[in-house]
Amino acid sequence: MIGVFGTWRTAGPVSLDGVEGPHDGWLLIIFALIALAGVRSLSRHGWLGIVTVLGAACAMLYTAIGNLLDDRAVFGGSAGWGLWLSVGASVVLVCCALWAAFGRLREPVAGRAGVPTTGA
Repeated sequence: MIGVFGTWRTAGPVSLDGVEGPHDGWLLIIFALIALAGVRSLSRHGWLGIVTVLGAACAMLYTAIGNLLDDRAVFGGSAGWGLWLSVGASVVLVCCALWAAFGRLREPVAGRAGVPTTGA
C-alpha cells in the first residue's frame, strides 16, 4: 500500500500519486485490505484464503496496469516509482497465492488408496 502514496505519474513539474487525479489508487487500498483478510487462511493453504488473495491481487494488478496504460497518453510524462511498486507487489501476491494453490493440490489425501498415512 506504500506504492499508492508514492509517485504514479510525473509530467514536467507536476507529479501525482495514486489517489490524485484520475488514478485508482484507492481501489488498490480496498483490494489490499481484502487480500489481507485472506492471508491467515492462505498461510494454512486454505482454499478460501487462496481464492480471496488471488482474486484481490488480480484486481490490484488489473487496476495498476490499467492506470499505467492510461497514463501513457500523457505527453512527456513517465510512470513513477509508486506505480511500479504497486505493480510489483500485486505480482508478488499473485505468485504467493498460486504457490499456495499448487502446494495444496500436491498434498497427499489421507485415506486414499495407495497413499500411506503417517502416525501410529
